[in-house]
Amino acid sequence: METWVTYRRLLAMVRPYRGRLAVGLLMGLLVAASNPAMVVIVQKVLAKVFTPERDLTAWQIAAYAALVPVVFVARGAVTYLNGYLMNWVGLRVVMDLRNQLFAHLQTLSLDFYTQTRIGDMMSRVTNDSEVVRRSVSVSLADLLREPFSIIGLLGTLFWYDWKFTMMALVVFPLCVVPIGIYGRKVRRATRRTQENLAELTGLLHENFTGVRIVKAFCMEQHEIGKFRQSTQELIRQMMRVVRANETLTPVIEFLGAFAVAGVFLYAYTAGMTGDMFGALGMGMYMLYQPVKKLSKVHLTLEQSVAAAERIFKIVDLKPTVTDRPGARELPPVREKIVFEDVSFRYHDQPVLENINVTVPVGSVLAVVGPTGSGKTTLLNLLPRFYDPTRGRVLIDGHDLRDVTLRSLRSQIGMVTQETILFDDTVASNIAYGRPDAPREAIIEAARRAHADDFIRHLPRGYDTVVGDKGMRLSGGERQRVAIARALLKNPPLLILDEATSALDSKTEKLVQEAIDELMRGRTVFAIAHRLSTIQHADRILVLEQGRIVESGSHAELLAHGGIYKRLYDQQFNA
Repeated sequence: METWVTYRRLLAMVRPYRGRLAVGLLMGLLVAASNPAMVVIVQKVLAKVFTPERDLTAWQIAAYAALVPVVFVARGAVTYLNGYLMNWVGLRVVMDLRNQLFAHLQTLSLDFYTQTRIGDMMSRVTNDSEVVRRSVSVSLADLLREPFSIIGLLGTLFWYDWKFTMMALVVFPLCVVPIGIYGRKVRRATRRTQENLAELTGLLHENFTGVRIVKAFCMEQHEIGKFRQSTQELIRQMMRVVRANETLTPVIEFLGAFAVAGVFLYAYTAGMTGDMFGALGMGMYMLYQPVKKLSKVHLTLEQSVAAAERIFKIVDLKPTVTDRPGARELPPVREKIVFEDVSFRYHDQPVLENINVTVPVGSVLAVVGPTGSGKTTLLNLLPRFYDPTRGRVLIDGHDLRDVTLRSLRSQIGMVTQETILFDDTVASNIAYGRPDAPREAIIEAARRAHADDFIRHLPRGYDTVVGDKGMRLSGGERQRVAIARALLKNPPLLILDEATSALDSKTEKLVQEAIDELMRGRTVFAIAHRLSTIQHADRILVLEQGRIVESGSHAELLAHGGIYKRLYDQQFNA
C-alpha cells in the first residue's frame, strides 16, 4: 500500500506531459498488438509453405514470406517511438523532480542544514532522482504494454488450441512467488545502496573541500582507505540488487521449461501439424517475454519507490522559519533594534538565556565571548535564520515574525569569516544580491572595497571566473569581493563575523579599511575575536554560556576588570 502511494505521487508528475505520454503508450499498445499478429502470420506462412499440395509458385511463396519482415519493420518503428517518447517523458519528470527538490531545499531553514550532510542532499538530487527515472521511462511503458501483449497472445493461443494454452499457463502462478520474494529484497537493498551513495558523495565533498588539510597532515592514504571501504560497502549492496535481478530470469525460465516439455508431449499425442505447432510454439515463446519483463518491472518499481521515498522525505519537510499568514513588509529601519527577553534552545539545550539589549540605528554593537557562548546564534536571530524559543526581536517595534522574510533580509548585509564566492565571474559575485546592477555600480562598489586595483590585474578583469568558492583568489581578495558585494546591496543593517581574523597584517589593513568604508552610516552587529577591531564600538556585549555577563564601552569594560579585561589581557599582554 505504501509503495502504491509513493508511485502515485510519481505518476502525478507525469500530468504536464500526458500528450506525449499518451502517444508513447499508444505506440506501446501497437507493439503489444504486433505480437499476436506475428503468430497468425507465421502460422499462415507455414501453412502455405509446407502445404502437401505445394501448388504455389516461388513468387507466391516469396510474397507470403515477405509478410514476416514487413511486420518486423512496422514493429520496430512503433517500438522505437514507444521507447523514445517514454524516455522523453521520464527525463522531463526527473528534471521536474530535481527542480522541485532543489527549490524546496532553498526554502528549508538553517536548522535543516546544520543536521544534514551535504553529501546526502547531493545524492538525493542526483542519484536518487536518476533511479526514479527508470520507473517512468521504462517501467511505466512495460507495465501498460506487456499486459496487453499477454492478453493478445493468450487470446490467439486459445483461439488456436485451448488445451495447449492451458498447459502453457500451468506454471504462470508459480512465477508470481519469486517475483514477490525478490522484489522485497531489491527494495531493501536499493534503500541501503542509495544511503551508501550519499555517504560516498559526502566523502568526496569533504575530501575535495579539505584537500589542503589532507595533504598538510599526510593523510592521503587514510582518505584512500576510507573511500575504498565506502565503495566496497556500496558494491556489496549493489550486488544484492544484481543477484536478485539476475536470479529471477533463470528461475522463471526454469519453471517455463516444464511447460515446454509438456507442450512437446501434447503436440505428439494430439498429432499437431507443423504449421500449427510452429505458430503455437512461437506464441508461447513470445508469451514468456512479457512475463519476464513484468517481473523486472516489479523489481524496478521497488528500486524506484525506495529512491522516491528518500526524495519525498525531504520534499515533505516543512521549514521551521516561514512567513506568517498576513505578514507585512518591513518599513525601512529608522529607530532601533531590540532583543527583548530573548532565549533560544537547540535540541532542548539552552544556547541563549534572557537577552535584553537595545541597539539604536547608526550605532555599532560588538559581541565577544568564549567559544560556544552563543555569539553567532544571537546574531543569527536578526535575519531570522532561527526564531527565539522565548521572547522576541523587534525592529522599530515590529516583531520580526510578523514581517516577510524577504523585506527583512533585503535590509541586512553579511560579511563572514568564511567568505563564500560562487564559481562565476568577479562581477557576478559582486552583483549577487543585485543581478541587474550596472557595471558602473559594480566597479564603484569594488573601488570602495579596495578591490578595484587587484581585479583589474586579473586575466580578464571583472569577467575573470573565480573558481569553486573563489579559490583562484587569495583570502584577502575574497574578503574584499564579499565586502564589495555588501556595499552594492547597500543594506542599512550589517552583520560582521570577524572578517579579518585569518589574514596577514598587510592584507588585514586593506580589508579593515574596506570594512570601515562598509560600516559608515550603517547599524552594525559585529562578532569579534580580535578585540582590537571593536575598540571603537558604541557598545560591547560579553556573552558567557548564553548570558550577557558584561556590557559597556571598551574603556568601561577595561575599568570594570571582568571577563572582557581578561580576554583583552590574553591577547595584548601575553
